[in-house]
Amino acid sequence: FPAVSGSFYTSSPSALRAEVKEYLEAGKKAVKRKERLAIVCPHAGYMYSGKAAAFSFASCSNWVKKGISAIIIGPNHTGLGTPISVSFEDWQTPLGEAKCDAVLADAIVKNSGMTRRDELAHVREHSAEVQIPFLQQICPSAAFVGICMGVQDIVAAQDLGKAVFEAIKKTKRNAIVVASSDFTHYEPADIAKKKDMPAIERLLALDEVGFESMVDEKDLSICGHGPIAAAIHYAKLAGAKKCELLKYTNSGETTGDYASVVAYAALAIGKS
Repeated sequence: FPAVSGSFYTSSPSALRAEVKEYLEAGKKAVKRKERLAIVCPHAGYMYSGKAAAFSFASCSNWVKKGISAIIIGPNHTGLGTPISVSFEDWQTPLGEAKCDAVLADAIVKNSGMTRRDELAHVREHSAEVQIPFLQQICPSAAFVGICMGVQDIVAAQDLGKAVFEAIKKTKRNAIVVASSDFTHYEPADIAKKKDMPAIERLLALDEVGFESMVDEKDLSICGHGPIAAAIHYAKLAGAKKCELLKYTNSGETTGDYASVVAYAALAIGKS
């Protein structure tokens, strides 16, 4: 059952469908649509970060491909489960059942030294779950693999990124990696931006090592830095040449309180 339906997003199917559709339509007007290897999406409540998340989903033209799978990698906020936990189950949201690509999930686990098949990490976790209604709306036929990173360092990120690359190659899947992360937490908006922009510059340069070093050295509160680094590493192995910042915003845009915000960035990574 969904962990955060009714809190991070509405539990009403009709209201949720209408809300996500509206965000995606606005996103499609604002961004260029191209074939993407990976996207970075925020994972706060939809009223705060839904518009930014929609920019990332809307930027992918490859949702129309047959048999597409989304590999959704999020950070572990609960501390439950194994260091890197791969779900093999179908997930439920108010929009219905999202099917797990268990063959792809199995290939990821087999190609990684650090991932394990584990459902416990996902039971109360929101970071991957909040991406599913966007996936269900933009590509109802898509399957997914949910991955929860408790260990988020460069070694874990590169191990997972490489495992995802090998698994996609082996299973011949059309796939998009979705890295779920918010950026700076609970700082004034101008300070958050000052902290985030140098880190985002490393992502635009496809430099996951420099990005992880900056997170460590400056003690940045980017909660899903590991999933982002894993997505960049995967995308580079798959031939990525470009990372674009589609949208940078913060919770103050919704609340009107810029004294303590959570910042959100939507990015897209592709071959061109």
